[in-house]
Amino acid sequence: MEPGLTFEDQQEQAKHFLNKLGIPVKELDRKALEDELKRFLQHVQCLSLATINPDGTPRQTLLDYVSDGLTIYIASAGGEKFVNLDASNRVSVSIGFTGGTVESEYGLIVDGVAKVYKAPHPKFVAGMMKMKGFLEEWSKSVQPLEGVIKKVVTARVIKITPERMTYMNMPEGIPWIRWESKS
Repeated sequence: MEPGLTFEDQQEQAKHFLNKLGIPVKELDRKALEDELKRFLQHVQCLSLATINPDGTPRQTLLDYVSDGLTIYIASAGGEKFVNLDASNRVSVSIGFTGGTVESEYGLIVDGVAKVYKAPHPKFVAGMMKMKGFLEEWSKSVQPLEGVIKKVVTARVIKITPERMTYMNMPEGIPWIRWESKS
C-alpha cells in the first residue's frame, strides 16, 4: 500500500494554498508556537478524546475541557473512556473547524498521556478547581440539583499532558506545524 502525504508534504501543500489565496505564511519559532497553542486552547470549544477499547478498536468521546498552558483538563462522571484509560493512558485529542473551504480550516491534534484522578486526591481537587467555571455553567442547565451534586462527587478529572501537538490555522496563515515535548 502506498503511504499518503507525509507531514512535510502536508506543510508544503498548506503553504501552497496560503500563497494561492494571498494569505501571508507565518513561520513560528517554538515560543511563538507555544503561545499560539495556548491561545487556541483557551477558546470555548469541545474536543474529541480518542482512547483504545479492550478489543483494540478506537473510541472517541466529545467532551468539554479547560486548559492550563498546554495541559488539558476534562471532568467526567463516567463512561467507557475510563475502562480504556485503565488499560492504556495513551490518548489522542482533536479540536478543529472548517467552514467548507481551505482558507477557513484550523485545528489541533494532541498526542499525549492521560492521568485520571478521583476524589480526594489533591490533583483531583486542583483539576476540579480549573474546571470550576465550566462546572458552574453546566450545573445551571442540569436539574435536579441533587443529580448534579452526585455527578460532580463521582466525577473524575482527566489530565492530558501533550507529547506532540500538530496545529494548523489557515485563516491566520499558519500551515501544519508540529510541537514536541522536550522530555
